[in-house]
Amino acid sequence: MVREDKVEAVKELEEIFKSAGTLVMAEYRGLTVSQQTQLRKDLKDAGASFNVVKMSLAKRAAENVGYKDILEYFAGPTGVAVIESDPVAAAKVLKEFSKENEAFIVKGGLMDQEPLTMEQLDVLASIDSRDVLLAKIAGGFNAPVTKLAGTLKGVLNKSGFAFKALIEKKESTGEISSESEQSEVSDEAEEEIKKEEE
Repeated sequence: MVREDKVEAVKELEEIFKSAGTLVMAEYRGLTVSQQTQLRKDLKDAGASFNVVKMSLAKRAAENVGYKDILEYFAGPTGVAVIESDPVAAAKVLKEFSKENEAFIVKGGLMDQEPLTMEQLDVLASIDSRDVLLAKIAGGFNAPVTKLAGTLKGVLNKSGFAFKALIEKKESTGEISSESEQSEVSDEAEEEIKKEEE
């Protein structure tokens, strides 16, 4: 590669590194072309890309932008996963791909310019995706309202049953009369009032 081309390639890598929210370096030695193609497709669906770059140029670009924490990863055939959107979705892809392909070894990376260890990447991969989290949050908002409605309905039903039971109890003990007895009593009272008026 001509010197000018190298300088240009380093500048491009610097821009890629600076614009990415998360960078993950992984060794891809032994992967077939079709496996690499599948990885690129899966990462693209997750809002990321996998780039095979010349290590000396990537190392220089990382040094130039102050990413000293990842310099050790630029050894051997190493690719760079550039994650521009949701790091959780891309971390899931990388973890799943490394499980299925022993030749693919994730080394580490940077997230928001801070070192990203394998343990942290595993934690990221175990988090629910953004859509699932939003669904859970929406469900969480709906759950109290649903529970409240159910509780109120239960209270109203229980109150109705309790009130009905109380009336039946009072009727059986003679404290109050049934509707038919009450209507007969009220009819008799009306007749007496009429007689008195006459």
